[in-house]
Amino acid sequence: MNITFQNKNVVITGGNAGIGLATATAFAKSGANVAICARREDKLNSAVASLKQFGTTVYGGLCDVGDSKQLLAFADEAEKALGTLDVWVSNAAIGPSAKIIDTPEEMWDQYFNVNVKSIYVGAKIAKAKMKNGGVLINASSFASIMPSVNTGVYAATKAAVSSLTKTLASELAPYNIRVVAYIPGVIHTDINHAAIEKNREQMLSVIPLQKFGTPEDIANGILFLASDFASYITGTCLEVTGGKFATQNPSAAWND
Repeated sequence: MNITFQNKNVVITGGNAGIGLATATAFAKSGANVAICARREDKLNSAVASLKQFGTTVYGGLCDVGDSKQLLAFADEAEKALGTLDVWVSNAAIGPSAKIIDTPEEMWDQYFNVNVKSIYVGAKIAKAKMKNGGVLINASSFASIMPSVNTGVYAATKAAVSSLTKTLASELAPYNIRVVAYIPGVIHTDINHAAIEKNREQMLSVIPLQKFGTPEDIANGILFLASDFASYITGTCLEVTGGKFATQNPSAAWND
């Protein structure tokens, strides 16, 4: 399967590190022009520099996706830099570490603005700027399927993302825009490194493949969803999890 995005224009929010940067890199390697945004200028500049080595057009903009005005302005700048948009990946997200009942109201608002409202704004951008049709791809989470204590607010936002993805798939279908989401498993990124090192055996015990994912694993899934090979896939969430919790006791198969 040869996936190419030659002459396609792709936007990835939160594209400065981790899954976002791996996705931007994969698209650039496949011939796409790429725009990314982030909140930290130093990491944004570093990511843009790394993406330019592949010879396609690259644009980077500072943006807090939880601020609708900033996100809309970034979309305008990305369109100006690249041209008509073909793929929009709403990757940026944040997650609290507190019980729901202990979460301050202003923190609640912040997480819903970044994780949920940005999906709504991304859909409006897709409808306005994907003049030839396209693909809107949203970051959901395994927490949308199985929430955890201390990350309940995050789980609620991601359950909302999965639900919005289904409805938006119908609403945007008349505009030839597919809408899908991806659900990462336990991915070995800088953010997850400490937790993985502390709880390695327990975390592996629920993954049938007995290994953690990489940002590139998720990027490959996103490229597939964005490609013509997935032209009849919309309104669904792709799990890229190594089979996490496919059964209650996946490690038992390794003990036989």
